[in-house]
Amino acid sequence: MKNPIITLAAVLLATQTAFSSDELSLRIYSGKRDTVTVEKQTIVGVTDPGASATINGTNVKVYKTGSFGGEVSLQPGENDITVTVKKGNATATESFNIFRKEKNDVAVRPNSLDNEKTMNYDSPIYVKTTQGAYLQFGNGDDRLGGSKMGFLVPDINLKIDGEKGELYRVRLSQNRFAYIPKEYTEPSTSWTPVVNTGSWNITNQGTFDRVSVSLPTKLAYQYRTDIDPSMITIDIFGATDNSNWITQRTLNLGIIDYVTYEQTEGDVYRVIIKLKEKYQWGFSIGYNGSALTIDVRHRPSSQGLKGLKIGLDAGHGGEYPGAISPSGLKEKDLNLDIVLKLRDMLEKAGATVVLTRDSDTGPSMTERKRILKEANVDLSLSIHNNSGGGALTSPGTAALYKHTFDRPLAVAIASRILEMDVPFYGLVGNFNFSLNGPTDYPNMLVEGLFMSSLQEEELLADPDFRTKMARQIFLGLEDYMKEVKNSLKK
Repeated sequence: MKNPIITLAAVLLATQTAFSSDELSLRIYSGKRDTVTVEKQTIVGVTDPGASATINGTNVKVYKTGSFGGEVSLQPGENDITVTVKKGNATATESFNIFRKEKNDVAVRPNSLDNEKTMNYDSPIYVKTTQGAYLQFGNGDDRLGGSKMGFLVPDINLKIDGEKGELYRVRLSQNRFAYIPKEYTEPSTSWTPVVNTGSWNITNQGTFDRVSVSLPTKLAYQYRTDIDPSMITIDIFGATDNSNWITQRTLNLGIIDYVTYEQTEGDVYRVIIKLKEKYQWGFSIGYNGSALTIDVRHRPSSQGLKGLKIGLDAGHGGEYPGAISPSGLKEKDLNLDIVLKLRDMLEKAGATVVLTRDSDTGPSMTERKRILKEANVDLSLSIHNNSGGGALTSPGTAALYKHTFDRPLAVAIASRILEMDVPFYGLVGNFNFSLNGPTDYPNMLVEGLFMSSLQEEELLADPDFRTKMARQIFLGLEDYMKEVKNSLKK
């Protein structure tokens, strides 16, 4: 048996932190684990800027933020790790132990969510939508929720034939179903079987064109956009064609070229709206009584940034800091700094800027969307910075969007940011973030860089770099409006 006093002394030695009288700081940010199953472990620490650092005697780079990191190889069993930092005559050391366990010793836990199946009802029930309701394609989930098909207005009756957890399964048509969160429904005693469509009207309402399709009751619908050719399509579930009158009330529509329909299934009626221009400026769907209305916004009168109304959202804020870098940078602060710099550039160019926050506040997603919609912005951007992956990697920037018609805006912004010679994480479509959900105006989200990357953290900590990023986003917006203008000449 081991001497318990010697064993205790060894444990204390393994976890000690020694500082010189000059109190050079040293903090292990990540990688200090009791037990792991990996062959290599990344150790990340933070010290005073300008110090040097070693991990098990190997020199590692200390960034201007004071963050540093390195990878150590682990043998099966006990592994002693020593981290030392020096600056002038000051030294700080921290030692700890990591036990590497064989992978086959670790029990694999089943994913209960994946194993859970949808429960089928013996007989259907009926609900109606409430404010904020949306349909999603499947019963999957992640931190942003399930993949959304689109939002629905309140008071649409739905037929429910099953459930999974907090989701109802909606029978949209004979061959199609979707899911809806239970929280956005309330009980209903009625459901409408397949109905006939009535007459259509297409009018110019000054700043938007309106398509109105007569129905005897409100029905569920799904929408999508295309950019080549530029189209909006809406599937109405539970409807068959009886529209003998599709009347365009004026020859001077603002953005719609023509409308038509398809009966894609016996109980699915498709509205097709072909646009005159390549670039779309948003649309909204609702009901006027029981008539389905699609309002398609005209192109802004401005063909450049001057006179354009742009919404800017600085991600997170208040009690929601977002990502926090190893050295302690808060994403909410960096996001706001970039947004305020971008605002100044846009206003100098003659644009009107609407902010969802201009200080360290944390409005809800609902409030942010309300601000942008009520301001009737022409387009919007949400500015964030990312986190995840390895500290020693440099994943780079990303441009994210939900709807296809938002893609050109995301491409324009990403193209300019990449001129800063940063890596490209990706152009991400069908992004399920709340602020990318609205179709009322073109929008996209910028993920500047990864705060969890030591290299990218150093860049983001530099105010001049953040100014350059704001400038590149500005140039991307300028490019987008030039593309719009040039497309009108073709």
